[in-house]
Amino acid sequence: MDKKRQSLCDLFAIIFIGLLASLPLVFKGIDGMIYQDLQFHLSRIEGVKEGLLSGQFPVMMQSVWMSGKGYPVSIFYGDAPLYIPAILRILGVKVIPAYKIFVLLVNILTATSAVISFKKIVKNDIAAYVGALLYVTASYRYVDIYVRAAAGEYVSFIFFPIIALAMYRILFDNEENDDIFKNSFLLALGMTGLIESHILSTVMTVFLLTIVCIFFIKRTFTKKSLLTIGAAVIETVMINLYFIVPFIDYYINEPVYAGRGGDHTQAMLIRSSGAYLSQFIDFFGQIFGRNIEYKELRMQLTIGLPLTIALLVCLVVFLVKQRKYPYFVIGFMAMLTLFMSTDRFPWNTLEGRTHLFKILAKVQFPWRYLAAAILFTSLIAALMLKEAAKSKVVISVAAVSLCIVMTVVFAVKYKQGYESVNFKEYSEVDSGYMGACEYLKEGSELEVIEYVPTNPQLESYEVKSFKDNKIVMYVSNPGEESYVEVPKVNYKGYYAYDENKNPLTIRNGYLNLIDVVVPAGFEGEITVNFKQPFYWIISTVISFLSLAFLCFTAVKRKRIAN
Repeated sequence: MDKKRQSLCDLFAIIFIGLLASLPLVFKGIDGMIYQDLQFHLSRIEGVKEGLLSGQFPVMMQSVWMSGKGYPVSIFYGDAPLYIPAILRILGVKVIPAYKIFVLLVNILTATSAVISFKKIVKNDIAAYVGALLYVTASYRYVDIYVRAAAGEYVSFIFFPIIALAMYRILFDNEENDDIFKNSFLLALGMTGLIESHILSTVMTVFLLTIVCIFFIKRTFTKKSLLTIGAAVIETVMINLYFIVPFIDYYINEPVYAGRGGDHTQAMLIRSSGAYLSQFIDFFGQIFGRNIEYKELRMQLTIGLPLTIALLVCLVVFLVKQRKYPYFVIGFMAMLTLFMSTDRFPWNTLEGRTHLFKILAKVQFPWRYLAAAILFTSLIAALMLKEAAKSKVVISVAAVSLCIVMTVVFAVKYKQGYESVNFKEYSEVDSGYMGACEYLKEGSELEVIEYVPTNPQLESYEVKSFKDNKIVMYVSNPGEESYVEVPKVNYKGYYAYDENKNPLTIRNGYLNLIDVVVPAGFEGEITVNFKQPFYWIISTVISFLSLAFLCFTAVKRKRIAN
């Protein structure tokens, strides 16, 4: 097949898979059940938008949360992909349409990533297309997008195949593993995508990659493999330094609940949150629900009928015929991640006894490992399909048909049960919807959302302007030294000064709001604003220079090769 025809086939497969996965988007509005994450991520998008409009880049302290009191979500939660819907909002697109365009784009990009990566791994077009279709249309991925609205997690699906391809090239592809720069950069881009999308998925991926490398320890501990993986680690750190430095700074120095082991981060009950084995075969049950004890009130937690059948068939074929070690490892990883996603895995015991599982338990919900199970199962299905000679076409048609049917089933159930919201402006979104409040400063309470400072201890107090993180107030204090209470939570980075640029002291006030010390006899304007520390700025410069250098080198090498 010539390259032009091949490219057209790839494009058709990508568009078909991406549009099929986007079927629920045709319905009016989108599901906005209050106990899921939609409004949380809509606030993140709006926070990026307002930050960009005020001149922040990259956006760090988001201003829109808690009725404008601010929330450091961009410091703790990578949000580079959210710049896309944020820019759409800047261009005037309404809240929900911007979000739905973003979901459509994510589906297309996930299909693109899966098709290209699977083709290069499997080296068979039909098998790769079927594997990509199984991956993108997996039940849990649909639940992630349309039920949970877990933007960070469903974006991470774009990057899992890229990481799989990079590791395949490093460990197996004799034609490609000599190119240390190419493979390290590919792995670094995949890991960067995870870091910028979902930290929990990053932690899971590092853990699972370590297990894979142990299985292939002889291939891992070669000079080329170690150099490539080491280079990828360095490149990943350099590219993401602008995020890593503020993250570590706040995690160590800012007493937020996520950094101090608040109830939402403890793994005491993590095992009970795991998927029930019976849910794995509940292919036609309700898709909406919560993570609670009663199965009938839980959301759907399964990789889906097509992938389940594929995994069972692959296990039978492996036992009977294709007993290749790489197939065993991928199949084992599929089974292991499925097991880790359930309430049968000994999460509580391991979390209480090992530091490793104390970290892994921060995943909060074991069923997040279904994402990895989907990748491993799709990959082993594609590899096994490649081995099927005479029956390949029949199996492929059956798999495609089943994926289409189950997508339609999901869409119908979605239409029957979704609670449609159609926010047009951000004012309709609850700015106090902060999930488990992981990044709220210790000592703050949710009443801070509605609290409005009145400053009765001052003779006069008036807010002159309030935009993004900058607030300008007129204050009159003819008596002794006092303070002005500012409607911003006192996170590291805020500073205050008077109209003559003289610095003023900031301290924690009621509910951790900012108190600015007002000198005796003071009358005039006081400005409070957020400023990134100089070492954040330096880390940002290093990140962008590193990314530019690596991209320039990659393009230059490709031109030379051609």
